[in-house]
Amino acid sequence: MNNEYARFGRADKFEIVIRWAQDAAPPSQRPSGHGWSMGHVELTVAGVNLTDSRVGSHRQSHVGWYLAPMLDWIATNWVELLHEEDFAWPAKDAAVAVNACQRALDFWGTAEDETGRRIYRNVQAWYKRHGLRAAAAGGLFPDLFVRRLADDIELSWSGQPPQFSPKDMAFESGAGFARLSVEDVAGPLWQVLQWVKRNPPQPDTVSEGGWETLCRKIDAIDHLSPLAFEQALIASDLLERVRASFARSRGKELLHEQLEAGKPYLTEFSMPVAMFGGVSPNLDDGDIDALRDALVSVMGGHDAKELAELVQDRKDLPVGNVPYEDGYQFAEELLDDIEERFGNLHPEGFVDPRAICKRLSVEVNECHLNTTSIRGVALAGEHFAPLILINGASVFNKSEEGKRFTLAHELCHILFDRTRARRIAHVSGPWVAPGIEKRANAFAAYLLMPRALLARYLASRSEIDIGTVRKLSETLRVNVSALIEHLYNLDFIDEVVRETLRFELKAG
Repeated sequence: MNNEYARFGRADKFEIVIRWAQDAAPPSQRPSGHGWSMGHVELTVAGVNLTDSRVGSHRQSHVGWYLAPMLDWIATNWVELLHEEDFAWPAKDAAVAVNACQRALDFWGTAEDETGRRIYRNVQAWYKRHGLRAAAAGGLFPDLFVRRLADDIELSWSGQPPQFSPKDMAFESGAGFARLSVEDVAGPLWQVLQWVKRNPPQPDTVSEGGWETLCRKIDAIDHLSPLAFEQALIASDLLERVRASFARSRGKELLHEQLEAGKPYLTEFSMPVAMFGGVSPNLDDGDIDALRDALVSVMGGHDAKELAELVQDRKDLPVGNVPYEDGYQFAEELLDDIEERFGNLHPEGFVDPRAICKRLSVEVNECHLNTTSIRGVALAGEHFAPLILINGASVFNKSEEGKRFTLAHELCHILFDRTRARRIAHVSGPWVAPGIEKRANAFAAYLLMPRALLARYLASRSEIDIGTVRKLSETLRVNVSALIEHLYNLDFIDEVVRETLRFELKAG
């Protein structure tokens, strides 16, 4: 048995430090199934040691426990852990996984109706795939969650001790989260599993068979195909129909994904898989073909110089995890930048998102899909010309004001929501991560109703009544209710005035 620490990864990104340890308990008193695996492990994310803990005056930087449950959890859930993005329950905010999952467990755990109980079972299953504590088996492991997020891995933790830990135990990390590249996380985890295979634990316990069973699971991972990883992101039936659609047309080469030797994970999904990955599995074949044709139509293109510069300037913008604040900030900075480059954006008294798209050589097409659930589509990236689709069947696009808002919303995706591969294949609908959509909505609201323009129109108004709001909405070519909410968010009106305007608008 090798008792030396082995280090994998980087402490400023993701690092796991591990070793086997001597077990003081005789074999007869060790837990069945994993009693062979006593060891120590340290987990560090973005420079924060998640296993740094204290019990009274005693402190240690590692967890000492039977490691087989954790290692088996990594191997068993390898595909979902690194490739499954969506939550398995209705989520309406931008919370990171550790917070979202705990709230879902608390809320749905009290449900008494069959639908609620079914959702709770889904939450539990998701937790078992993504929450390290699901594998703890009595170990004092940190409350860490791992999940896919586009071409990133989101890691989030609460800093809370386990439920049955010693009374005065505490983890020193506090709560936090980080978004890292897939390679930064998957690479060290795979190296750990390979280390387990090369370094069997105590000879007197290997004969139990647990180590050999774990090694077989690890070997099985190395024989998985890209299809297995795609199925963690996109429903199997939908994936089959998407593949069949592309096989019937140009662009089937877009579905070709390869795994690097010794790296059984996808750092990037293909454009078709990324586009359909978050879409409702109920999408019909006609709409699949229409979206396929849209993607194929922009193959071989590229961003215009002006758009490429804007995207490059914004690729490292910090995201504060408060979607509407980020959206407002992004829009304000973009407006300033575009006005500096191209001049006055609203010579007619309103902001024209179509004119902005034209300036940036972003093609805008209106289509009429069979589904009403898709609001719009944003496509762009290396080897793809930028394109925005507006679905006329969506209730959001029944008016010109709605189309303008959708256009601004999709422009946000093209500018700010590209993956590490600098591409975007985004279909907007009710299934998309709430944080991303709320940020795009806030961006669209501010782009169409910038604070400076509102202040100019409202400068002479001591009071803002429903008549003023209606007239201003006509001038700005925006929805009245959206304007009311935006005025409140920007502190032009208080809560009482907002509720009064809402009532008067509803009353007609």
